[in-house]
Amino acid sequence: MPASETKGFGAQRRAALLIALFSRLPLTALYALSTLLFFLLFRVARFQRALLSDNLRRAFPGETEASIQQLAADSYRNALDFLVETLKAWRLDSDELQRRVELENLSLLETLLRKHKTVVALTAHSGNWEWLQLACAAQLQAPLAAVYQPLNHPGVDAQLRRLRARFGTRLIASEQALAELVDFARHGGVIALNADQGPRPEEDKHWARFLGIDTAFYTGPEKLARLFQAPVVFVAMRRVRRGHYRVRFHTLAVPPHAPAAGAVLNPYVDALESQIRALPQDWFWLYKRWKYQRPLYAD
Repeated sequence: MPASETKGFGAQRRAALLIALFSRLPLTALYALSTLLFFLLFRVARFQRALLSDNLRRAFPGETEASIQQLAADSYRNALDFLVETLKAWRLDSDELQRRVELENLSLLETLLRKHKTVVALTAHSGNWEWLQLACAAQLQAPLAAVYQPLNHPGVDAQLRRLRARFGTRLIASEQALAELVDFARHGGVIALNADQGPRPEEDKHWARFLGIDTAFYTGPEKLARLFQAPVVFVAMRRVRRGHYRVRFHTLAVPPHAPAAGAVLNPYVDALESQIRALPQDWFWLYKRWKYQRPLYAD
């Protein structure tokens, strides 16, 4: 076996052992672990705290420093809760997921599927997007495909693929997404994309004002909606309390889509911003979202 494959297998085995250990713990114990990690990482080590605070200051320039630091603490706690909840997701059955993730108007998706065959669902890194995908896959009476970006860590990536496919979701890596999505759309179903991350500098991008900042978004969702002449929905997820979420689906655009660039993406950006302004602590702020500036002559 080549050295690279041996390394990948070893990493995967270690990740599997850690998941097997922690996923067996009750959520109460995992939340206690989350609280301990918050104290160690946020209060003591101050890990990524400067980046988090800077992101919040840019997005909410009118807030006081005390408000920013309180929001930073709340956001950090929720991010760690997401981490331990994702570990627990390995042991949650469909009934438990239905109890913890309430899909308030799943009938909207079902109605759009009957009329259009294929639906593009745009999600965000808000709440617990891993539980969201699993809950939709377990409850939706239609095929579900999720486009994802593979992680650099082979062990964690392999385990995440196994987790996300628990209830039959078809996972499609972004690098070879088009051919697989064309095949998927022949039969119909829901194509889910987490659309709030930024593209790499060399990739096509759509620029929009987001939280008052010029921000680049992937153009993929708009291209897919036009290619398949599919309606587009926004999936809004909010945390009710620890371990419990509510989800609503909102129609953003229906075919035929307006020809102007951004006809699909701009409604998504507006919906995402409204959700974040209502519940800013639910969004994932712990990464560098605004990596580069908008070029002078960008569309």
